[in-house]
Amino acid sequence: MADSRALPLRDAIEAGFGTWARWAMAHAAIVLVGCSLVVTGLLLQLPRLEIDISDEGFLRPGDPVRVAYNAFNRQFGDGQAVIVAIEPPEIFDVAFLEWLTDFHRDMEEVAQLEKVTSLINARNTFGRDDELVVEDLLETIPTTPAELAALRERVLANPLYLNALISVDGSATVLVAKFDRYSSLADGTAGDDVLAGFGEEGAEEFRTQEETMKIADEVNLVIERHRVEGYEMFVTGGPIFDAWIFCQMQDDILVSIVSSSFVIALLLFVLFRRISGVLIPLVLVALSLLCSGGTMALLGIPVTLPIQVLPSFLLAVGVCGAVHILVLVYRGLDRGQCSEDAVAYAMAHTGLPVFMAGLTTAGGLLSFSTAELAPVGHFGIVGPIGVMFTIFFTLVALPPLIGLLRLKGRGRLSDLEARGLSDRVLAAAGRLAIQRPKFVVAVGVGLVALALAGITQLRFSHHPVDWIPDESPLHEALDYVNDRMGGSGDLQILLRTPGVENGFQDPDVLVRLDRLKTVLLDLKVDGLETSHVTSIADIVKETHQALNENRTEFYVIPENPELTAQELLLFENSGSEDLADFVDSQFSMASFSIRIPWVDSVDTLGFIDAVEARAFEIVGDKVEVVLTGGTVIFSRIMTAVIYSMAQSYLLALAIITPMMILMIGDLRGGLLSMIPNLFPIILTLGLMGWCDFPLDFSSMMIGAIVLGIAVDDTIHFMHVFQRNYRMTGDPKIAVTDTLVTTGRAILFTSIVLCVGFSGFMLATMENLVATGVLTCFAIAAAFVADILLAPAIAVLVMPKREKPLISA
Repeated sequence: MADSRALPLRDAIEAGFGTWARWAMAHAAIVLVGCSLVVTGLLLQLPRLEIDISDEGFLRPGDPVRVAYNAFNRQFGDGQAVIVAIEPPEIFDVAFLEWLTDFHRDMEEVAQLEKVTSLINARNTFGRDDELVVEDLLETIPTTPAELAALRERVLANPLYLNALISVDGSATVLVAKFDRYSSLADGTAGDDVLAGFGEEGAEEFRTQEETMKIADEVNLVIERHRVEGYEMFVTGGPIFDAWIFCQMQDDILVSIVSSSFVIALLLFVLFRRISGVLIPLVLVALSLLCSGGTMALLGIPVTLPIQVLPSFLLAVGVCGAVHILVLVYRGLDRGQCSEDAVAYAMAHTGLPVFMAGLTTAGGLLSFSTAELAPVGHFGIVGPIGVMFTIFFTLVALPPLIGLLRLKGRGRLSDLEARGLSDRVLAAAGRLAIQRPKFVVAVGVGLVALALAGITQLRFSHHPVDWIPDESPLHEALDYVNDRMGGSGDLQILLRTPGVENGFQDPDVLVRLDRLKTVLLDLKVDGLETSHVTSIADIVKETHQALNENRTEFYVIPENPELTAQELLLFENSGSEDLADFVDSQFSMASFSIRIPWVDSVDTLGFIDAVEARAFEIVGDKVEVVLTGGTVIFSRIMTAVIYSMAQSYLLALAIITPMMILMIGDLRGGLLSMIPNLFPIILTLGLMGWCDFPLDFSSMMIGAIVLGIAVDDTIHFMHVFQRNYRMTGDPKIAVTDTLVTTGRAILFTSIVLCVGFSGFMLATMENLVATGVLTCFAIAAAFVADILLAPAIAVLVMPKREKPLISA
C-alpha cells in the first residue's frame, strides 16, 4: 500500500500533467515549432550514420583482443579472404587448368585486391644448378598425361598445398583472394613493421562497408562469368559473409518495420475507428525514430546487428504510450467533453504512469550500456535515448497535435466502451484472481519451477553460420569448405622477440616453431582439430632443401644461424613476396597461422586454451606469444556474452526495482510488483532451454528488453489499482475495476508489442526470427502475469479497509 504522505505529491504531479496539457494546447504553435527544431537538427545528422558488422566491431576499441587483432592485421594483413572452392570432374586436366588460369587472372582485376593464390601461382621452390628458384607452380600448363600425372603427384605430396589449395583427396581446389585491409579513401596506408608494441590503433582507416560491398559484387560478377557446367563452385569468406549480412540486415529491418507498421495501423483503426487514432501514434513514433538515428550519427554510434531491433522496438513502445493516453481522450470526447478537458483529464490520469513506464523501459535498456560487447553497449545507450524520445513526443507533442486536429466526440458509445470478447476474457481473469488467488500463485510457482529446470539446459552460442538459412548458397559453401578443405576458421599466433633483432633467424626458435606445428597438427580437442599450419619455418625448410639438390633429407632447419640468414636472403632476392606474410623486415616478429573448421565459438574455447598452452610450453621461454585471429575474436565475443548477460540482468533489476518502489510509494508493494515482471523472463529462458534456442548476443538482450516492457504494463495496472483501492478500500473491487478499464489498454498494448516484434519472424536471418518468437512469447507471458498473477498477489497482500483513503 502506498504511503499516505506520498499521495499529495503524486496528486500534485498528476495535476501538473493536466495543467501542462492545457498550456500546450493553448500554445500549440510554440510547442510544435520547438519540436520541429529538435527533429530538424537531428535529421541533418542522418547522412553521417554508418553501419558496422565487422567481427572486431563486436569488441570495444580498447579491448586487448581487438587491439591485438588489429595490430596483427596491420603487420601481416587481414586474415579474412574470399575463398572460392571448385570441384571439377578432374583437377589435373588441361581444360580445367586453362579455365583456372583465366579465372585466376580475372580475379586479379577485382578492386583493392592484395593477393590471389591458387594452384596457378602456388609457391614452387626448388634448386637448379646451385641456384634457388622460386616460381609459380604452373608457369606452363602440362599437356601430356605423363606431365599431368607428375603434377598431381607433386601437388598431393606437398604438405603446404594440402587443405590450403587442394583437398587431401585431390578432388577439390580453392582460389584464395586477399584484399587490402585499409580503405582506398584514407590519406595514408599502413607502413612496414607497424606493430611496435600493442598500442592504440593508428590513423589508418580500415575498409569501409561500401568498399566491402563493391569487392563482393565484383567477385560475384567474375564468378558468374566463369561458371561452367560440371564445375561446382562454392564462394565464402569474410567479404562475402559481411556483404550477405549487410544486405540481409537492411532488408530485414525494412520488412520488419513495414509489416509491423501496417498491422499496427490496422489494430489502431480497429481500436479507435478514427484516422487520427492511427496517424497520431505513428507520426510520434516516426519522429522518435528519426531523432534516434540522428543522435546515433551525432554520437558516432554505428548501426550494428543488435541495434537493428531498435526501430521495431521503438515502434511498439511508442505506440503503446500514445494508446494509453488516447484511450482516455477518445472516451472523454465521446462522453461530451471538449478536447481541452478530455486531453487534460487523460494526461492527469495517465501522464505519470506513461512517464514512469518510459523511465523503467529506458532503465532496463540502460543495463546494456556497460556490456563488454560494443554493439550491445551501444544499444544500451541508443535504446534509452530512443525510448525517451518516444516519451518526449508523446507527452509534449501529442496534446497540441490533438488541439490542432480539433477532434470531436462521436455522440455515441465508442468501441472502447463496448463490451466484447476482450472484456469477457479480462472479467474472467479478474474473477479467477479474486476468487482463487492462492491457486493462481501456485500455478505461477509451478511454471517457474518448470522454467528453472529448462534454464539448466540453456546453451551459450556464437556461430554466425547459424544465422544463415540452411538452403542459402552461402551456408552450403561454408559447410563445403569445412568438410572438404578443413575449414575457413583462422587462428593466428603473433610471436615477438623484443629487443632481439633477427630473432626468427635463430635455429633454435625455428626448430621450436616446426615442433609446435607438428604438435598442433596432431592436436584434437572436443572433436576439433587443425587442418593446416604455416610459419616462417616452412619457408626455411623448403629453401634449405632446394639449395641442397632438392633432397628430402634436407627438409629441415639448418643448425647454423648464419646459413639460415643467407638462405632467407636468397629467398627474398628470388622475387617472392611470401616472406612478408610470416615475418617483419627485422625478423623480430612473426605470424604462425592455423586453419581449423569454422564452428560454434563455444566449441573452440577448449581448443584455443590447448593451443595457447602448447605454444607457451614449446616457444614461450624464447618468444612472446599472443593468440589472435577471427577464432579468438569469436571466442572473446562468446565469453563477453556470458558476462554481459549476467551483468545486464542484475543492473536492470537494480535500476528498475527502485523505480517501481518509488512509483508505488511502498517498499513491500514495489518488491512484490517485481514478481510479475520477472515471471516472463524466467519463463522465456526456460522455453529457450527446453526448445534448444541458443543464448547468444541477440537472445541475451531479450530478458532486459522484456523486463523494461513488462514493467510498463505493471506500472499502469498498479497505478490504476492503487487509485481504485484508495477509493474503495476493497482490493477485490479495485482489481475488477482496474481490469475492465486499464486492462483493455494493457491487452491492446500487449498485442501491439507482439505485432511489433513479430515482424522479425519474416526476417531471413535466423537469429532475428528467434528474437521475434521469443520476445512475442515473453510479452504474452507478461500480459498473463499482469491480468492474473499481479491481481492475485494484490488480493493476497492488500487488506480490506473499512474506510477508503479518498472519496470517489
